[in-house]
Amino acid sequence: MQKILIILLLSVSQLLTTAAANIGETIGEVVSINGHYLHVTGDPLTPLGKPSITANIKNAPIYDLLTGFPACITDITPDMSIRIAYIQKAGEAVAIAVWLNCDYEDSAAFTVVVSDNIQYGGDHSAFLSADGKYRVTLSPKTSIIDPYTGDLTPLCIVPGMEFFVWVDMITASSPSLVYPSKVVLIDD
Repeated sequence: MQKILIILLLSVSQLLTTAAANIGETIGEVVSINGHYLHVTGDPLTPLGKPSITANIKNAPIYDLLTGFPACITDITPDMSIRIAYIQKAGEAVAIAVWLNCDYEDSAAFTVVVSDNIQYGGDHSAFLSADGKYRVTLSPKTSIIDPYTGDLTPLCIVPGMEFFVWVDMITASSPSLVYPSKVVLIDD
């Protein structure tokens, strides 16, 4: 029974790794929206990313980076800054996550990349950002969202993950101590 469970877990892990390798990402501006189809132009962020993409966003989670809250299709307008992750399925680009307002100027929301400096303790984790500016502590009270596969826990955080982070307060120390209320995975 244990061998079957281990083989099953390894198969699921390989499937998720393969799926992640097939994700394209583009950051740019909305050109148009027609029903559930979003046309974006900008800069590819991954090898499979395209400078211009029309993607079906019908089933994709959409987040507003100004507020940190989920958004909906009706919130999307032409010329809006946007980041979109997608896969090719049956000849069309299908969005797996959409982030609105990527050029936010809200000081309480920012991007961090997890460095190799991670500590796990009980049900918490803390990591230093790759740029060394922030020491981020995640607890079970932190809403940690993975729009690709579902929610994460503080103990699932690994080096290289990139998050949008929302906080109410940042300390003036160096590195700044950050206790976010919400983080959303944008790249793993």
